Amino acid sequence: MKIIRRVSGVSVLHLLLAVALPALLTQTATAQNAAAAAKAGAAADAVSPYPSSDTDKRPFDKHDFSGLWSRNPGQFRLPACPECREHGPAPGYGFHGTPPPRTPEGEKKFQLNKPGRGYELGSKEAKEHPEVDIGMRRAVVPALGNDPEARCEPLGLARLVTFSGGGAAMEMVQTKDRIVQRFEWTWDNREIWMDGRTLPKVDDYLPRYNGYSVAKWEGDTLVVTSTGFDDRQWIDQYGYPISDKMVLEERYQRISPNRLQVKMTITDPVMYTKPWEASPKVWALIPKDAMSVGGWSGLLEDRCVPTDEAFFNQFRDKAAGKR
Repeated sequence: MKIIRRVSGVSVLHLLLAVALPALLTQTATAQNAAAAAKAGAAADAVSPYPSSDTDKRPFDKHDFSGLWSRNPGQFRLPACPECREHGPAPGYGFHGTPPPRTPEGEKKFQLNKPGRGYELGSKEAKEHPEVDIGMRRAVVPALGNDPEARCEPLGLARLVTFSGGGAAMEMVQTKDRIVQRFEWTWDNREIWMDGRTLPKVDDYLPRYNGYSVAKWEGDTLVVTSTGFDDRQWIDQYGYPISDKMVLEERYQRISPNRLQVKMTITDPVMYTKPWEASPKVWALIPKDAMSVGGWSGLLEDRCVPTDEAFFNQFRDKAAGKR
């Protein structure tokens, strides 16, 4: 009696191999991938923990902001940074502080902006926090909103700086006469000039989403002044508007070897009745080896791609019943 039978000229053994071999190879590849992942995880665990700011006594240059910075160092297997967290009155990252009263023109533009973040309009949470400015208690379903981010429009400078929290890091590339500030989220950047130039006059510039920025040192504080903004941007994710007359002041300090802080103030007499001071923002310095994948360190290319966003919005809109 033959053990191996033939079916239409093909041995049963061949059929068994044809079925079993791919599964065996897949299991082998999976095991290899798991081993590689374990090796990568071990390498990540081997990253030297960065001392917390209150215990780090190493000398450092207070005028050097170079490096990779994040407000969420825990994602890189580094110690948590409590002072980096957003402590605003509403969930999420924002300019925060105490929003000043809006001018009639500012209120009109404010009402046209429909954010999808913050406490939902009319929700229990919104009603439980009457002390929070209405700008953070009026969120609508994203499909019914008009956040420029949902169309992959440029975020604008104030929003880039305040949004560089969560998982999105930023990098400071510093030279003698210029700092280039690079943002992982939307893969954007801005230039801060320190070569003695002055800001352009109102009638001499074309508006930019990130404006024009010059800076000077006041002791250990880098004072950055920016003007010339495109007024289609929002200050943050809650839909606070700006005009093309807005002036943004940022005061950067390296407050410890691995902490960078900025205090921001917006002055926009067209939109607001007085200057608006943001809550301080703090970043933790991230070692290059902690932001390395396959031996390649640096920021990720986290772009907002219009075609991808349009595809995602099809499902977003259907979920909201929007046609």
